Formats: sequence, structure tokens, C-alpha cells
Amino acid sequence: MKKIYFILPLLAGILLVSGCTGKFEEYNRPPYQPTEFPDNDLLVKMLNVYASPQQNDCQFNNCMWACYSGQITAPYHWGRKTGIFAYFNAQEDWNQVTTNNFYSKIYPNFFELKEKKGGDGLIYSIALLTRVYAMQEIATLQGPLPYTTVKKGDIYVKYDSEQAAWTAMFEDLDFVIYNLKKAAPSGTNADLQQVDCIYRGNCAKWLKFANTLKLRMAIRLSGVAPEFAKLKAEEAVADGVMTSTDDSAYDTTNSGQTNNGYKIVDGWGELKANACLVSYMNGYQDPRRSAYFTEASEDLGGGYIGVRSGTTNLPIPNTYSGYSSFKIAVEANPGLINAGANPMPIMYASEAAFLRAEGAVRGWNMDGTAKALYEEGIRLSFEEFGVRGADDYMRNSTLTPGDHNDPVVQADSYVNQSSITIAWEEGATMAEKLERIITQKWIASLLNPMEGWADFRRTGYPRIFPPVVSASQQECGLQRQMRRLHFPKSEYDTNAENTKEAVKLLSNGVDSDNTDLWWALKSNGQY
Repeated sequence: MKKIYFILPLLAGILLVSGCTGKFEEYNRPPYQPTEFPDNDLLVKMLNVYASPQQNDCQFNNCMWACYSGQITAPYHWGRKTGIFAYFNAQEDWNQVTTNNFYSKIYPNFFELKEKKGGDGLIYSIALLTRVYAMQEIATLQGPLPYTTVKKGDIYVKYDSEQAAWTAMFEDLDFVIYNLKKAAPSGTNADLQQVDCIYRGNCAKWLKFANTLKLRMAIRLSGVAPEFAKLKAEEAVADGVMTSTDDSAYDTTNSGQTNNGYKIVDGWGELKANACLVSYMNGYQDPRRSAYFTEASEDLGGGYIGVRSGTTNLPIPNTYSGYSSFKIAVEANPGLINAGANPMPIMYASEAAFLRAEGAVRGWNMDGTAKALYEEGIRLSFEEFGVRGADDYMRNSTLTPGDHNDPVVQADSYVNQSSITIAWEEGATMAEKLERIITQKWIASLLNPMEGWADFRRTGYPRIFPPVVSASQQECGLQRQMRRLHFPKSEYDTNAENTKEAVKLLSNGVDSDNTDLWWALKSNGQY
């Protein structure tokens, strides 16, 4: 593992400013409780990994490799030409940013807090939940990672295999859920409320979040460990996942202020809606477009127009200034339910419904039929964004995803390879049901790039538009697209022996961006 303890002091100023503190001074505490919470201060720094609200963190963790999700495009090359994520060719100093950022926020604070709390209690449980959240993101980015081997002060450690890491994360998550089930009946926890910018100390909501994360992780493994995944998914649903938009998770650090991370990045001209997502929604005549995107400028003909990843011409902000951006990055969206003025989305309740729908298709007990859960996911998404028309939308059996007709660079246009319709078809094939569920889940999961990219690698759906140009040095072709981020150079520099051993744990023993991760081995919709 990287020498993360030496990085922490450099981050301290940023973390204290941008941490998940919300408006904690407005909350009252009983007079018999202390007013200083050093343990909670450690948790504040960890909570930043959920939404990365600080603008530079937001840019790297939410926008750069997010071009692989078909949701987001970063329309600039920063003088690196094709040496960026959009061309499957990120230079080394960028390839390592998300991994190093998450490690530096999680581990120094986690082990300090664990020591203070003796590895138990609610604050420790939220810290452990946050660790699991961050590490399953890294596991989804790169595969093997140090997890069970990491200890306080131990910076040169062996990597776990993917199987071992995911198993350990489920074990830790079960411990968290056990403690949250004990805490939930008491309602709001005063200590947690002081620093919690997501649920403001509401333990029942944190329990639903933890179970929904467990369900997400179970679905991730469904193609390679079906019995284990079924067990964990059914446990999560039985214990209670998100079912209402009021359960959705947002980081409200900047609520009531003028900026969130997306807004600042958008102001730099470095954030646009991806042509893939926009084209799907255009074809479906999706009413949520007005809540998701700004309209293109009049000189481009108006409407909603996105930007392809890996464009023909090296992108610069002025080229795409008139294309659609995200409403959430431009203005407060009053339609969002219970999210504050300037929210940073983390997880929507609609995702839980779509995950359950996929589980039901697989024959798992998800407390509902695939059709009912699929349609509930659509309803929840429409409600989330204050948009009407969900019933008419989900009944439509003729509309199909649209093509991308670029108004400036015709070479960037693309014919959509998907013909999946919206309305549920009970007699459809397994592949068609999966594509339908995952496509609508992806549309509903606005600005959650990891899930779309993971689902694409896991199943082949949604049918994400490839970049126009690939400059990959590691054989990433346009159709298979990017499969992972290779191990950071910093790991080879500081933890070389263990990193070289970790390469042997990969599915083909090659540290390449073209190497399939363990959970994505049964890919391209072949179920």
C-alpha cells in the first residue's frame, strides 16, 4: 500500500474545509454531553469518500474515469492530448488519483478511530461502513487490493485476491448491519448527528443504506458466485433496503451555499453530459431530461445534446460549451426530494428497486416480482426528480434508444446498438430482461458512474457508446472498452514486491486495463 500517512497532513486543510460537517452548530446537544468530539472529527474526514464534494476530488473521483459509464464526459485534454481517461490512456499521475485519495482519507483516520473505540460502537460502525464503501469502489476499479492485511502503521502489505477481499467486505458489512439494527430503534444518534452530512444521525436510514450497499455488492458477484450472492442479497432485502425517496443518500455539505463539486468543475468547462445517456433518453422521450440536463444552445439547434468520449478532435471547453450540462452542476434543483439546495448524490432509492428486480429475474426472493420492482424503480426515479409521467413512460412498448447526431463534429455521431424498449415483457428472454432492467437503472442512477461502468463490464449492458478514438497502450479495443484501472505506479514505487505478487492474482496475470476483473469474467450478457 502507498505511504498514505505522509499524505494526510497535506490534505488536512482541504478536509477541514470541505468535510461533511453540514451545519452541525445548529444542532442542540444535552448539557451533560461533552462538546468536543475528536473521534467524530476522524469520521468527518472519512465521510468525504461518499460524494467527493471538494472540487478537485469531485473532478477525479466522479468525472474523469466516469467517461466509461456513458453518463459523463470531461471535454478537455489539459495539454495531455490523448493521454487521458477518455482515450483509454490516462497518464500515470492520473491513473492513481482515486485509489490514493480514498486510501489517504480512509486508513489513517479509520485505524485511529478503531483504536479509540475498541473496534465497537456506532461511530466505529459508520467508519467501518465507510471503509467498505470506499474499498468496494477500489475493488471495482482495479481488482485485488490490500484489505485484510492492512493494519495501523503497516504500509507495505500484501494484496488480497478479489474473492478474499469481497468476502471480507461482506463480513465487515454484516458486523455494521448488526450494530445498526441495534441502534435503529433509538432514532437519531446525537454524537453522529453532529458531523453526519448524509442522514444527520438517523440510524434507521443508515441501516437501509448499508443493506442497499450489501445488495449492490451481491448483484456485482451474481455472475461468478451465484449462491453466495443470492444468500447476501436475500439477507439484505429481509433486513430492509431503501424503499422510499426519503431513504436516498445525498452529501449536503454545501447545502444552502452556491457551490458543490460538480458546479465548480462545470464552471471550468470540464463537465458535460455524455452523448450515450442523452441519446438513450432522447429516443425514449424521457420526461426526466429537463430535470437532468440543460438544453443545448440555440446555435446548435436546442434540445439535449451530449458529448462523446474520446472525440475525433482533441476536446477543448469552447468546442462543447453549448452542449448539454447537468442541472445539478448548474443550478439548485427544487424537484429533488429531501436533498437540500446543492446536493451531491450518493445512492438513490430507485437503485434498490432495480437491484431487487434483477435478483427476482435470477429467481431470488426479493419480496416482489421482477415486473413490479422494475416499475417501482422507474416510479421512484421520477419522484426523486419531481417529474410526472412515470406510468405513461413505463407502459411505452415502441420507443427505443436514440442515436447521437453530433451537430459540430459529424465523425462523432453514432448509431445506437440497443433496441430495447421500456415496457416490461414477461415473455422476454433472460438477456432482454437484464438489458431492460440495467438500462433503466443506469438512466435513474444519474451521476453514479461506477454502477453503469460495472454493469457494462459485468453483463454488457447498458450498451455504452465506445469512444471515437482509442489511444490505449494496453490493447483496450473500442468494443470491449476499458475493463479496469491498472495498479498505480505509486504502488510499484513503494510496495513493489507485493504489487508484483498482486498481478498474479488477476484473471490473466497481466496488469492491464484490458484485463477482466473476477466478477466480470462472465460478461457481455451471456447468462
